[in-house]
Order: sequence, then structure tokens, then C-alpha cells
Amino acid sequence: MPKVREFGVGFESLSAREFVSHAKRAEELGFGTFWVPEDPFYRGAFTLAAAVACSTNKIKVGLGIINPYTRHPSLTAMEFAALDELSGGRAIMGIGTGLKDWIGGRLKIPYTRPAAAMREMIDITRALFRGEEVSYAGRVFQTDRIKLSFKPARAEIPIHLGVLGPKNLAMTGEIADGLLLSVMSSPAYVKFATEHLRIGLEKSQRDKSDFPVSAYILSSISENERAARDALRPFVAILISVMAPQPTTPIFATAGLAPETIKAFGESFARGVVPKDMVTDSMIDTFTIAGSPARCRENLARLIEAGMNAPVFFEVPGVPPQKTFDDACTHLMPHFS
Repeated sequence: MPKVREFGVGFESLSAREFVSHAKRAEELGFGTFWVPEDPFYRGAFTLAAAVACSTNKIKVGLGIINPYTRHPSLTAMEFAALDELSGGRAIMGIGTGLKDWIGGRLKIPYTRPAAAMREMIDITRALFRGEEVSYAGRVFQTDRIKLSFKPARAEIPIHLGVLGPKNLAMTGEIADGLLLSVMSSPAYVKFATEHLRIGLEKSQRDKSDFPVSAYILSSISENERAARDALRPFVAILISVMAPQPTTPIFATAGLAPETIKAFGESFARGVVPKDMVTDSMIDTFTIAGSPARCRENLARLIEAGMNAPVFFEVPGVPPQKTFDDACTHLMPHFS
């Protein structure tokens, strides 16, 4: 079996106390990173990450992902510097553009030049972490003589980008320290992503073998293969439906799904019907790791061979969180470590 750098785990809908207890357990089981997402109207990522940092000793704490718009980059630098200090230098900053419909639509915050916004956020936060006074005139952000009033725990912070398209993937290889791919990343999409990542890495004269490539993985493992696979159908149906306004996104295009198929999911969901019966076995194999332990090892191996080297097992509604990482630890991690 191909080997990986490390394994991670991530959760979203737990209570704050459950985040802490599961982070402790993940550390005991040997996971390398505990990822805390920041999605619309869930619990705040910085608060949860701080609680995890205070309750663990070794596991890295990843924010995956935060966006440039709902906090000014200088505020993000302040928050992250405190988190990194609290964790003893174990924090990872995951940056992405966020959801346009949430930021620009519901919150009415101008959603402009997303690629430039991410690049400028990196420029500003890195300068602040180095202790510099920052006057910045960007296309999205401007600052005038700002500086942190304390010395961060680290002058160089690890920044991972959570992006989808070819230009942003190449930018990741050029300026970031890692790549965090979306949930439902297929082997074909991972290969597509790493090919474009390599363009930026060559520009920055770095070696891909040293570059972390992660993805949120939906998993369901059981000797009762049908039950394991059926457990994921409703969630896969929802995710495809939510992404239906972008039917040609590389996640779908590389997997060979026709835009008409994706639009049908969205239309069903808009009528109030979760189209779980439209999720085929092929879709389950393409977008998840589900079934018997042997089948799951085969599917994970394909992702790793495509270029992923730091898989992150992510929470699946209806599957107990403890089962998610206990199964990964028992059936998968020993074969790829």
C-alpha cells in the first residue's frame, strides 16, 4: 500500500465539549491533525480550536477553512497568533474564498476578487507574524501602519489553501504551505488538482513530495457493505444538490458527471426532496470511501496514488464520530502509515 505523511480527522456539528473529547481521542489514536471548519452559522472555529489546543499536547490544530471577507486579515492575524501561542506552535491556518452566496448574498459583504483576496490575506498575515509594520495597498485590502503589539510564537506560519480551480491550485503551489481539497474529491479530481499544484511548485522551486495535500474524506466502513454504503447516500445527495449551481465545477467534470445530472439533483432538492435515490453506486465509489474494510482500503489507495498524502476523515451525519475515527484507525491507518 502507498504511504502517507499523516492522517487527520475533522468534525463540524459537534457541541463544543464533544469537539474537545474527540480531539483528545484522536490524539490518543495517533492522528496528526484535528481540523475545525468554519461554515455558515456553525460554532465559531477559533473558539473551538482554542479549546482543542488547551486540551491536547501533540496533535496539530487546523482551521479549515476561514475566508478573507468576514474578518479583515489583520483581525485574523490577531486571532491566529493567539491560537498558535496557546497551542505551542501547533496551529495551521486554512484559507479559502468561502461561500459567495453566504458572504455576498446573506451577509451583504462585498465578495470581490477572491483570488486576489486570498493572496493579499497571506501577504498581510505573514508580514504581521514576522513582526513588521504593515502599510498595504492591495486590490481588495488596504492597511496603514498596522503592527501586532506582541511577538507571535512563530514568525513563519503554515498556511494551507482550500481551493478548487486550476488557477488557484497553481497559486497554492506558488505561495502556500499546503493544500486542503474539498469534500467529495475523487481520485480523478485529486490527480487534476496535483497536476495544477505542480505548476506553482515548479514556479516557487519546491518539491511536491514535501508539500502536504489533504482532502476531507467521507467514510463509512462495515462488513455489512450495503449498510455502510447506504449510510452515505443522503449526505452525498445533499452535497451534490448544494453544489448544483456550479454543475461544471472540476469536482464533477473530472469525475465524468454531466451537468444535466447535477442540475437534476438541484431541482429535486429545491422541491424539498433529498434525491438520495439518484446517488448511484458509482457515485459512492467516486466521492466516498464506503463498504467493507478491503474495499475502503482500495478506494483510499487510489486517492493516495493520485497525489493525496494527508487524508482527513470527516464527520458524516448519521455515523457516530467515534466510529468514524475508530474504524479509520483500525482498518485503514495501519496499512498506509
